[in-house]
Amino acid sequence: MENRLSREMEWFVGTLLNEFGVEVEVSDIGIEATELGMDEVEDFFVPMELFGELPETLVYEIMIVDDEKNNVWVGAISFYPDSPEWCLQVVTKNGELVFRNVLPLPH
Repeated sequence: MENRLSREMEWFVGTLLNEFGVEVEVSDIGIEATELGMDEVEDFFVPMELFGELPETLVYEIMIVDDEKNNVWVGAISFYPDSPEWCLQVVTKNGELVFRNVLPLPH
């Protein structure tokens, strides 16, 4: 049986390679899904421009990997409430925001 990557993992691996020239092994990536309140995350993880009224929490898929130069890369996908659709893509390098993409809800 073939192992398929989640679309979140495909996005993270592809973004690191295409945007930053960083190639990583999928097996080295740690992944966690979590629901966080707006007061629990940095401002850049909150897509305020998408919501008239922010939900109390958002679900995040978080991926973490170290590269060959010991940089810590964190990729995060945020989902619309009660939806499988993404509303935000974020990448940090050593705790600094290096990529952020806000995604409107598809019609």
